[in-house]
Amino acid sequence: MASAGTRPACPGGLIMWQVQMLKRLVKSAVPFQDDMRRLKRRIVPYSDTTDNGANALSVGMVQLRMLREAGANFRGDVLEIGTGWLPIVGLLFHLAGARHLVLTDIRRLMDESTIARAKALVAKFLPQIAEDFAVPVNDLQARLEETLSYSYHVPWRAEDQPDNSLDIIFSRTVLEHLPPPVLEAYLRQFWRVLRPGGMMCHNVDNSDHWEHQDKSIGRLNFLRYEDGVLWRLASVAAYQNRLRHSDYVAMFARTGWTMLLADGPPDAQSLRDIKALPLARRWRDRDPHDLAVLSSNFVLRKDAS
Repeated sequence: MASAGTRPACPGGLIMWQVQMLKRLVKSAVPFQDDMRRLKRRIVPYSDTTDNGANALSVGMVQLRMLREAGANFRGDVLEIGTGWLPIVGLLFHLAGARHLVLTDIRRLMDESTIARAKALVAKFLPQIAEDFAVPVNDLQARLEETLSYSYHVPWRAEDQPDNSLDIIFSRTVLEHLPPPVLEAYLRQFWRVLRPGGMMCHNVDNSDHWEHQDKSIGRLNFLRYEDGVLWRLASVAAYQNRLRHSDYVAMFARTGWTMLLADGPPDAQSLRDIKALPLARRWRDRDPHDLAVLSSNFVLRKDAS
């Protein structure tokens, strides 16, 4: 990976991630995108890579492990915020005994074919899952073949979810895409809809998501930009709130949650990169160790207070 200060340019002086940003902006202006997406999926079913599926499963296994250690109730009703194409982590909760899954998104991506694809991917890892769950593989296979009890909400309207109706809420790489005021409002709604003693588990990707497509930039590259025109355009193309690990901790405390786990070690390479990174004003006085946390895992509980 290039160092934090290296910014290879494309023709016209643009950096590769900025070219990708412009492409997304143009694409977002095309009308009837949801209709075209649905038509495409009727012709060519969605197919994720095994690597992506394995990564989702790995993160999901960590989330279930953390919730298990915290004493969560896996046999109740579970809400996933931002299911995406494949309900891989939701299927793990199903295997763990969830009674019903509430799956959500901002646009309709999941369907019966993507559920089947997710089941096929999970089936490949059943021996490892069975070992982690400490149950026979055959039991998990039988559970996987059962009809999945779920409802799919696009979009999910928090105000329509009844009070005290859920036992677990979880998300994977979703919170970083919510504006802070929206996220804080959701956290207060999550408190309302969870039963007393219910838990949340959130995995947050604090890195610059443009780096996923442009390896010439560092994983904290977005901290160099002020909230000016360029970053506003980038946010229209693909919003990232750029909150850091401690910002989430403070927001959870502010909205009344009991923190059971806040895991987020700083990334060693990012700590080195940040020394050469020309930080925007809002981050110049922040602890570099906080800025360099690239992945956060949180487990929180609704206490009766």
